[in-house]
Amino acid sequence: MNILIDTNIVLPLEPGSHFDIEINTENAILLHNLSNRSGNVLCVHPAIGYDLGRDNNKERAKLRRKLIKRYKEIPSPPDVSILDQSAVGNPQQGSNEYVDNCYLAALKSDAVDFLVSEDRAVHRKARRLGIESRVLLLQDAINLLRDFFDESPPPLPAVQKAYLHELDEQDEIFNSLRTDYQPGFDDWLRKCKREHRESYVIKDQHRSGLSGILILKQEASLPTGETGKTLKLCTLKVSDNYGGNRYGELLLKTAFDYAESNNYKHIYFTVYPKYDELIAFAESFGFKVAEITNSQGEKIISKSFSFSTSDIESLSPLEAHIRFGPRRAFFHNNSTYIIPIKPEFHRLLFPELEKQLSLFYTPQPCGNSIKKAYLCHSRTKQLDQGDILLFYRSHDISAITAIGVVEELRRSSDPDDIARYVGTRTVYKYQDIEELCKKQTLAIKFRFVKGLSVIPLSDLIADKIIKGSPQSILKLSKKGVEWIQKRISML
Repeated sequence: MNILIDTNIVLPLEPGSHFDIEINTENAILLHNLSNRSGNVLCVHPAIGYDLGRDNNKERAKLRRKLIKRYKEIPSPPDVSILDQSAVGNPQQGSNEYVDNCYLAALKSDAVDFLVSEDRAVHRKARRLGIESRVLLLQDAINLLRDFFDESPPPLPAVQKAYLHELDEQDEIFNSLRTDYQPGFDDWLRKCKREHRESYVIKDQHRSGLSGILILKQEASLPTGETGKTLKLCTLKVSDNYGGNRYGELLLKTAFDYAESNNYKHIYFTVYPKYDELIAFAESFGFKVAEITNSQGEKIISKSFSFSTSDIESLSPLEAHIRFGPRRAFFHNNSTYIIPIKPEFHRLLFPELEKQLSLFYTPQPCGNSIKKAYLCHSRTKQLDQGDILLFYRSHDISAITAIGVVEELRRSSDPDDIARYVGTRTVYKYQDIEELCKKQTLAIKFRFVKGLSVIPLSDLIADKIIKGSPQSILKLSKKGVEWIQKRISML
């Protein structure tokens, strides 16, 4: 794969001198090493020359111009005119924003597979262009290469419960919170400690300190006035060392599971408008931004888990799932399919369903996510957005174990195309994708709803829902869908 690196990745890679070493230099070098070991190519765009030319240190700029020749330069890159100007603007040639648009044009035209950038503005533009899944923060790019190519990726840390008084209040994860909420943050944290408040934390065995933290609180209503048992996410924070949505998704999944287990009607958090990526991330899971702000000028981001029949009828099955899920799937104007999955891939895709594994612990982060991807050789052309997926674990258990909702599909025999399509959602290594792509491969992006108490094959056969063990994707009849709905409601 060709991976385009932004100027903000090149500069840490090529510091120029000891005094120019940046905070991201170590991770940038790790990305470089992983790409070399896995046979992937780090690329630069000719437009990087504009950025280097803005360096007041002319000797350093001259040195960097020589050093970047070690990277592959994109040949004949597409013009920025291919981009929608309403999404990216029309900046002056040579400006910072112009260079950003050059990078995005290369990605949009498929001149490269992924773009790695620490520039939040680039990520915002990518969202507006609909290519955000292929624009990665540095840490996400490292995780991607580890997942695809390393034989021994480091295990993801468990999400653990911890009393706040057990945590180091000087941990760097609290720094931005302390800055945003001063004066008063330390008093609030001290009060929480004395109340023996619990938190959910992510720890990394390779780094000291916290990688993520979630603090919850029960309230009686939303700030916008809606009443009912309400779960507030007092703190939802991922360390700057672990930018991207993987750890955030783990923590949000924890909150959703907690809310369902304890029958909450609403869930919300507040956030300053400057954190637009967090807001966009939450919106992708059905949160809505209120028209009003709180007294501190924070936006109120909330979602409800209750709904009426008219609510569901006004939405597509996928829209309904996003808005009122992720723990709900809706059988409404859609189809239902059984998908057979081998035990080894089931363990990776649904690690929390493995009795021998602790919840939220797996060698690959995407296994614990809500947004997942599944690859197979099915020739079916019936699957559509919003369809229900029932995952049937073959061989050892021979039962339906999990439910999901189709989000997107792509069919291809090009491993690079499939790899960049599934991106950070995959549990497959690149060599697995290459092997699969010897035949045309169907990539299904789906959203995980929840695990089920197993529905054994014997029950499916006895009630004439299917005739035998499914060998490929199997569409259920109307009778079968009604049977499944009743069976799931009993679980």
